[in-house]
Amino acid sequence: SRQPAIGAFGLWKEKWASLSHVGSLLGKRKVLVKRSPNSKFRYFDLKKNSGKFDFRQPVEELQLAFDEFSAESEKIFAEGSSSKMYLQETLSGHQEMAEEFSSWRWELPIRISHSCGWGLPDSNELFVGMRGAETPLHFDERENLFFQIRGLKEIVVFPFVDYPRLYPFPTTHPCDRQSMVGSPNEADLEAFPKFREAAGHYAVLKAGDLLYLPYGWWHWLRNLDDMAISCSFWSTTPPTDLSQGVPDSFSEHMLTRVRRNLESMLAGSTPELLNETMLNLAKSLEEKKESDETVQQVRGLLGAVKIPLAK
Repeated sequence: SRQPAIGAFGLWKEKWASLSHVGSLLGKRKVLVKRSPNSKFRYFDLKKNSGKFDFRQPVEELQLAFDEFSAESEKIFAEGSSSKMYLQETLSGHQEMAEEFSSWRWELPIRISHSCGWGLPDSNELFVGMRGAETPLHFDERENLFFQIRGLKEIVVFPFVDYPRLYPFPTTHPCDRQSMVGSPNEADLEAFPKFREAAGHYAVLKAGDLLYLPYGWWHWLRNLDDMAISCSFWSTTPPTDLSQGVPDSFSEHMLTRVRRNLESMLAGSTPELLNETMLNLAKSLEEKKESDETVQQVRGLLGAVKIPLAK
């Protein structure tokens, strides 16, 4: 499977070193700003709470102009508060950014997308955050070209196949695709003992760096400088070609995708009972109850894609 990689990307770093440049691009338009009582900004989607979990939003979401965001961030810093703010805005529809992006050197990203068989990037997000603001461990189900535009940001990545060692939230939870471990440097190893076996890779991104994050690779990020700026551009991964039939063997990466899809299928029409379903399945497998209805369903699904029983 593909691996993450860091390269250089041509942009006008001098322009982006000044926050006034960002302010002039965004103007007075209201953008999405998140405020956390601490340094952590875990992503969530309330529409995905099909499991009906008792869930409280970990951050407050606001609509502020860039100068309001900047002033409030300075106030928080001056007061020595533990809270942090993070601007996270999709740039689709921001015509004022079109001229800026047209000045970037897109030859490399386009060449990468073409050679890998992806579509061109079709979604994006701008990130501007206070020093210490961090994004807990999560993964994207798309190909991610991540541009570091201003300041320093540290990152730790884990391969997709570390899925069971990173303790993902259920697929029926608002924090689907997020790790319950949260931060790799603050992991509760009593609660998450398998995390000891995970293989993380650390790097520091500087302005002008381009990071490629393949589909499924887990990542944790933290700003080392105040008002560090990054931008992600996501492309769709082409579907697996099954025109010649189901392959005789699957990579560990593909098996991880099957595992995740299997969990979603087991949620079925009663997603609020997924935890109970999974626990009963584990018990039936441990006790070798092959007649169990859920066991038979799983065996049938795995058999349809030729997954060996040993897997």
